Amino acid sequence: MSGDGEESSVGTQRYAYGRQAQHPSDFNAAAGELEIFDPELVLGYFRRLEVLLDACPIDIYAASSLKHPWPYRLQNAAECYPASFWRSQSRILDSAISSPKLSNRDVLEHAAERHATAVVVKDYLPFDAYEDSELEHVPDAGNNVQATTESIREFADLYDAEKHPPAYIPLHPPYDEHVRTVSEIVEHSGLEHRYMLGGLKDAEPARRIDELLAFREEVGPEPVAHGLGWGLSDELVATLRDEPGLLDSVDNSGPSQAIQNGRVLDKHWQSVPCAQVSGKYQNSIGGVFEFAMLLSGAHRLTNFNDDFDETSQQTGLADFGGVAADD
Repeated sequence: MSGDGEESSVGTQRYAYGRQAQHPSDFNAAAGELEIFDPELVLGYFRRLEVLLDACPIDIYAASSLKHPWPYRLQNAAECYPASFWRSQSRILDSAISSPKLSNRDVLEHAAERHATAVVVKDYLPFDAYEDSELEHVPDAGNNVQATTESIREFADLYDAEKHPPAYIPLHPPYDEHVRTVSEIVEHSGLEHRYMLGGLKDAEPARRIDELLAFREEVGPEPVAHGLGWGLSDELVATLRDEPGLLDSVDNSGPSQAIQNGRVLDKHWQSVPCAQVSGKYQNSIGGVFEFAMLLSGAHRLTNFNDDFDETSQQTGLADFGGVAADD
């Protein structure tokens, strides 16, 4: 392993981004004691990855069940797999929007049982996305935004900060309008202003950015915001590089979906063919591919990446266009 050339000290050389191994004894191990992937010998490598993740302005959650040690994981309450969920230090339990039979009470119970570090309030798809038999489990409201608002009200009554992990409040677009509706509920509850920005699964990046800007103009910089299934398009990455405070985290199912279809995501977050192995332990191999894609996504958001140097410039919210430009 090579060091990155700074801040060496007497004895074992230590560097800002890891430590340089001159000899096996530097890791207090004799040559005969070393094994394949000896954990002491890979410390320097993993330290570099930690430095990269520390430099990334947002947390990128793997929305998958593939097995790898990525520190951020999001799974839904209907399909949560402990073998992968518990491998991550930060674990968001989503509310399984496509499973209306799962109630807020169910979601909170699952969050406590599965040791989630955060949980999402039950929210709802547009009503025409459900079968008629499923609609009986949806709050009696005019549309999915109103149904989600009623669900937030119910969740606030059930929530106990001593028993349950911190909660995300789901919002549907337009976010600035929905957050105005639910902020009073949050203010008079034990919940915090931590929001999950959903409902834009198939939207163009420009729409997501406009909605995010409108949200920030309404709530300011303080509330925590997570982009649900937002991907990491060039447009979004460029925006977050210039204004990293706009968003705190995102989740991505794109890498795992690409792997399942014999593809990978390139650095532009575009799907390209890449045949995957099949057979025993294929999920472990696929997990390495997903880990690498997530790491690549994190790298693009840091100052270690120079792909955006020619186009990046410091801007204010009004310079992004969208809602600010229409004022």
